[in-house]
Amino acid sequence: MTMIWYIKGTMVLFKKDLMDAFNSPFIYIIASLFSLIIGWLFFNYVIAAKDLTTLSITNAVLAPVFGNINLLFIFLSPMLTMGLLTQERKNHTLELLLLSKLNISQIVIGKFLAGISMAWFLLLLTIIFPVMIGLTGHGDIGMIISTYVGFSFTLMCFISVGLFASSLTDNPIVAAFMGFAFLMLVMLLAVSLNATNNWMLGEIAQYLSIAYHFEAFVRGEIRSYDVVYFLSFTGFFLWLTKESLETRKW
Repeated sequence: MTMIWYIKGTMVLFKKDLMDAFNSPFIYIIASLFSLIIGWLFFNYVIAAKDLTTLSITNAVLAPVFGNINLLFIFLSPMLTMGLLTQERKNHTLELLLLSKLNISQIVIGKFLAGISMAWFLLLLTIIFPVMIGLTGHGDIGMIISTYVGFSFTLMCFISVGLFASSLTDNPIVAAFMGFAFLMLVMLLAVSLNATNNWMLGEIAQYLSIAYHFEAFVRGEIRSYDVVYFLSFTGFFLWLTKESLETRKW
């Protein structure tokens, strides 16, 4: 009964936040800009690959497009999450959520599910590109499926970081910048460690790098090593979000 209550309460909050998001023009503006940018990149990669053999189409077009999609989500994810907790803080509605018998972990999970659903909505818009390549008979279905599995994991990481940033301030713009800064810090730390001549630091850099683990999925590889990394990364930042909410005075 306790587990049923926990899931039910979490889903109520998730549905509320998701409805609020899709009743706002913001998500559709973001989706339109995202689609235009990715569409323009796809078109240019197709033009550049016109002289390549059919065996190279997947690597010449889809692989770089997927890389750019992942890069764009570093910018977009903090924007999707910036209001999830800042508005609760600003409007002093977290107390109301707690009075409704929701606990902190339910709030964190509900907000996370809303954020990841918005990100998946944007990701769904990109399905058209591998479908177009597939209709020509040149797509690598295994690589495409593994890449979208990888996208799901990287988005979990990005959204968890953005949600943590949203728990630290009542200003959505500040939360977006903080989320982006956290993600860039992780990337720059991995790059700086990898640039050293120390083998051990290089190995640590690889493990810390989100891009390194994502690249395996783009190659068509789904490794437990990478799955554990993504789940650990996401779980760590969700735990930080929970701790942030519990220790702050609202």
